[in-house]
Amino acid sequence: MQNPPRIPGHFATGSQNQMLIPPETKATPPESLTEKEFIDRSLTENKFWLRIMKEHALFLGEGFNRKDKHLIQQTDNFYNYFEQLEKRAYQTPETVQAVRKLNEDSIQLVYGFRNFKRNLLILIINCKVSGFNFPLLVDHIAREAEYFIRTLQKFNQGILEPIQDAIISENVFWLRIMMEHSRFISSLLDQSERKLVTTARGFADDFETLLNQARDVESMLYNKQPTYPIIGKMNKDSESAATELLNFKKAGLELIKTCQIKNVINPLLADHVVREAEHFLYMIHVLENRLKKNQMQNP
Repeated sequence: MQNPPRIPGHFATGSQNQMLIPPETKATPPESLTEKEFIDRSLTENKFWLRIMKEHALFLGEGFNRKDKHLIQQTDNFYNYFEQLEKRAYQTPETVQAVRKLNEDSIQLVYGFRNFKRNLLILIINCKVSGFNFPLLVDHIAREAEYFIRTLQKFNQGILEPIQDAIISENVFWLRIMMEHSRFISSLLDQSERKLVTTARGFADDFETLLNQARDVESMLYNKQPTYPIIGKMNKDSESAATELLNFKKAGLELIKTCQIKNVINPLLADHVVREAEHFLYMIHVLENRLKKNQMQNP
């Protein structure tokens, strides 16, 4: 008499059934931060993002209806808080204890600002607040606050994401930011600047393609066994696209500052998006160095 077939779900997962073992078990564990890496990376991120948060407060305040004085006052307060914390970041002693305290205070302040942005977004969408702060812009800067918080939390835990997961998550985050920058630029240029508007829209389309590709890779490989060739190429493609966009932004900034093009872009906003593109490239290079190190250790 033949043995009855196994009931679905009741199967062995031993060495003879490797294809039935969850692929997540082969994922690389998080990496530890050295004290020097913790201090250097924490101070770099704080100095960059605290200025960005300060400017977000300024831009939001400028976009409110004049009658919303309570909201304007709150953004003014946030501007001052971030300015004070930014100054402190440049004066923080390079010790683990001092840097960890700076990170904790930054997380607390940014979390409050994140909540303000998210609640503001709901008010705007429900037509309870008017003005010139586009909903997608508010969502965009709220995501940046959330990214900053996550980054500092990982640093304070003393860990870095495995390099494959780090490259995937950083690209998914930053490619969307770059795509949206391009769309914002195209909408803030005077539409008579046809060539520049078309160029900005072209960048947005290019970054949307890269973003969708990165999301596909995220679905396939996040928290899975390392597949470095694919991951390395994704990082290189992002580097090439971000470099081209950075050059476009820098040229646009000069044209805005010298009043050579028609637009409603605050020169500080133009400089702001230049610095964010530069930070994306900085992150790409940090990840490339980590990837090379991992490939050397695991040929």
